[in-house]
Amino acid sequence: MQRFGKHIKIEYSEFMNGGKKMRRTWLRIVIAPFLIVALTACSPSAEDQTGEGIKAAKEIFQDEATKPNEQVESVNLFVPGGFSIQEDSDETNIVLTKNNDAYVLFINPNEEQNSRLFYDLVQAEKKNNIYALETYEQNSRFGFIAVLPSGEEQFEIITSIGGVKLTTISEEANIQKNIEQMMKIVRSVKIER
Repeated sequence: MQRFGKHIKIEYSEFMNGGKKMRRTWLRIVIAPFLIVALTACSPSAEDQTGEGIKAAKEIFQDEATKPNEQVESVNLFVPGGFSIQEDSDETNIVLTKNNDAYVLFINPNEEQNSRLFYDLVQAEKKNNIYALETYEQNSRFGFIAVLPSGEEQFEIITSIGGVKLTTISEEANIQKNIEQMMKIVRSVKIER
């Protein structure tokens, strides 16, 4: 009998240790979804990020341009850290990349800084699909930001000043940062004539 009791005692002990592990596993399974929901709920919404990005872009538009640090043919521009210029870029189409994201910079050298060409095109082609649109004017310069839905939790962002337009597809979580960086790039463009 004594031997049988020890055997049961060992099994019971192993069961209890396994039970603790099982309880921890169940706690993780139960708590994880709540953490994910809580973190998601705390993330700024697309609306908040767009609003903050538009405010920051206005300041960037009104401030002095960031000094260019790169050149593609006759175009000088500021390229933020982490961005790179693709080799097949030319002076009217410059492709920038950051991680796996592409940013396409269109430059129409025939348009002045007060040109509304790109703005009018967005209004004509995508008017019914605009999530947010803001315009800026200062010192004979015209600029705008347009944010358009582009799939699930993704948005097309367009920043422009005159004949310079930069566009990308952004994850919802990066809207504000992208608007700011994109306006900084567009504002910095200088064309040597």
